[in-house]
Amino acid sequence: MEGLTVSLRPCGSFDLELGTVTWRVLHEVSLSPRPWALVALDNRGTIGRHSMFDSYATVDEALRAMVEQSGAGETGTRFRVVLPCGQSFLRPGKVPAESVLSSLGWVHTKRYIGYMVLTLHEGASNLDAREGFRSRINLPNSRLGDMACVERAHGLSRWIGDVLLDRDGFVRYQDFQEEAARAFEGIGGDMFPDYDFVARQPTFPNAASVIAFPHDRVRSPAA
Repeated sequence: MEGLTVSLRPCGSFDLELGTVTWRVLHEVSLSPRPWALVALDNRGTIGRHSMFDSYATVDEALRAMVEQSGAGETGTRFRVVLPCGQSFLRPGKVPAESVLSSLGWVHTKRYIGYMVLTLHEGASNLDAREGFRSRINLPNSRLGDMACVERAHGLSRWIGDVLLDRDGFVRYQDFQEEAARAFEGIGGDMFPDYDFVARQPTFPNAASVIAFPHDRVRSPAA
């Protein structure tokens, strides 16, 4: 049944819509080492009578369980996973879904890293700098990482600090810099325009059979 379609949402969940129920596979850090949870939502977006079924160690295990538990298919049923960019791939497959996603240009992140610049008086201590950084880091789920003084001259000291922002979800490599810039908007300090990320788990890109999917069939997620 290759007509069966599972959609990856920008927020990082995998959705299968059947009638008034949306079956969803989502990542929940607290469930580690089996962080991929399977839930069923009613048409109001709340967990319905099915509630949460189980959690799984990999995306493939969770997607297979979703197809079977929903009644949409049986063990071994073929289905398509469609990405927000319109690309797609078939499951089941020999290459893990996480590696296929990486091959198609997507990464599952757990943290974004930005770099803040801070200028203080020349004699400022590490404690002074740490307090200065912390007073400027005002985004939810963000915190100060490593910091260092890079220059002391002309009565001033200049510091660089890592700003760590928890971000659990999928993002395309080519869109990452723009996405990270949006994520750090409104922070109270000066940021370098280049960002890094920490992947949720290491992935190794593999050759994958990429299937074009009509953009008019990719449902935009609700706001």
